[in-house]
Amino acid sequence: MFFLAKEYTCIDIGTNSIKAVQFKAKKDKLTLIDIGIQKLPLETIVDGLIVDDSVVAAELQTLLRSLKDKPKNIITTVPNDNLLIRNIEMPALDDKEIRESLKWEADEQLPYPVEEAALDYLKVEEDQETIKYIVAAVKKNVVDNYLHPFKKLNLKPKVINVQPMALVSLLDYQVEIDSNIAVIDIGASATQITIANSHNIMLSRTIDTGGTNFTNSIMEVRDLDFQTAEDEKKEIDLNSEQNEEEVSEEFLDSMPIGMEVESENNLELSNIATRLSAEITRSLDFFNMKHRDEEVEKIFITGGGTRLKGLKDLISNEIGREMILIEPFKNINIKLDNEANELVKNYNYEFAVAVGLAVSEVMADES
Repeated sequence: MFFLAKEYTCIDIGTNSIKAVQFKAKKDKLTLIDIGIQKLPLETIVDGLIVDDSVVAAELQTLLRSLKDKPKNIITTVPNDNLLIRNIEMPALDDKEIRESLKWEADEQLPYPVEEAALDYLKVEEDQETIKYIVAAVKKNVVDNYLHPFKKLNLKPKVINVQPMALVSLLDYQVEIDSNIAVIDIGASATQITIANSHNIMLSRTIDTGGTNFTNSIMEVRDLDFQTAEDEKKEIDLNSEQNEEEVSEEFLDSMPIGMEVESENNLELSNIATRLSAEITRSLDFFNMKHRDEEVEKIFITGGGTRLKGLKDLISNEIGREMILIEPFKNINIKLDNEANELVKNYNYEFAVAVGLAVSEVMADES
């Protein structure tokens, strides 16, 4: 029997950029054949919604034209900002009854009417009497919002996945999940905290703190425009000796003006990281309270926010746990030219969701 390779184009539209990866999959083996990233103009996406779909469509078209192959089997995702993932246990029913029952179960947990929600579910466990499901919900208008740029280009995604499932699938493919894990995905506008094992997502929570919070702090303290503040952020190291947690007013007053501003700025950045760490700890504590006989064995971190030097180590120190950077291309065969290899090197950690989308689909096809 001959197995033909199937090709996927996976697209992650983020607040600051669009990431795309192209894979060939043969059985359960993935080969990366192309990769691209396209920056988005400032405020094209605000609070998880596309403000100007024409701009996103144009940038997406530019990105896709830069890839060697035409897009096939497009897989994309929606932002974490409006995402709700819950575990629901139901009696064994037929498919039609299950969908209707899950709809009303979800209605009790959604902060908006269930009629406004796009729902999907995945069976994770069953016995003779009950079945456990993961239910994912996002507002229909958000899904439509993220499909508009594709429609403008006459493209139709085959699958719309959610980011936590993509990241968990990636780690499972890399044989990183042998027990319960946590994934901290620091995006531009929000951070997603997910606790999962190889077959279930047990907690998924969105925190309204992301990389843009750090940029806005630099803008305010140093009186800079957004892009200049973004460039400044790349040079800051939260682990430097200047980033002490406590700086007295007398010490600040004695500093030269430039150094005083820098110290004040670094202190505020550390404070943002500390608040984010507190939310991570809160999520871990909540999980431990709900699952007293289980522990989170590993904590992974990913997302564009990890490019802020020292942030991973600062969070690690705050929560008292090791933070492991997700390596998106681990255990994946790579066949790229030199230019594409440079993208892998320079933007490695920002492609975790895009790669996870491919892995998730291939694993689903194999199961």
